[in-house]
Amino acid sequence: MLTRRFVLIPGLLLFLAGCMTDATVELTKAPFDATTDLTGGTSGATQEFLDPTTEFTSSTTPGALADSRLLRARQRATVFARHTHDNLRTDVARGQGEYLASLASLTGVSADRWTEFQTTMTESYPTLFDQQIPVSQSTERIVGLAWAKGHGMPFPVK
Repeated sequence: MLTRRFVLIPGLLLFLAGCMTDATVELTKAPFDATTDLTGGTSGATQEFLDPTTEFTSSTTPGALADSRLLRARQRATVFARHTHDNLRTDVARGQGEYLASLASLTGVSADRWTEFQTTMTESYPTLFDQQIPVSQSTERIVGLAWAKGHGMPFPVK
């Protein structure tokens, strides 16, 4: 009887170990298989690295890459202005402040145009922050004016 136990217990353990290994392998592989099925073999992280290359190689129009960068820059400036609208209102009224400086940076206002930018924004305060228009339209006006003073300005010829 004792000999049977020594044979039966190791045999049972080997059998269970084989079952657990297959289950473990399946549980480990399942998330990767599901991700591969959903993404077609590329993960989102890989796609972030491939997007700029894809845009560059698929573009046949000179300057198209620069246009998409400017579009993204304008979108970032719009999101910033929308989320910091009240703070921008205060800074534009004073003609200075970190939010106004950040907007200038996002819209490409160079350091040599900073004073002109401050003056223009402060003088345009009544139009930019008119109480009769919704915040979204006010945001578009703010970004539009800042963009005109930044990326919209031609580069000086030296």
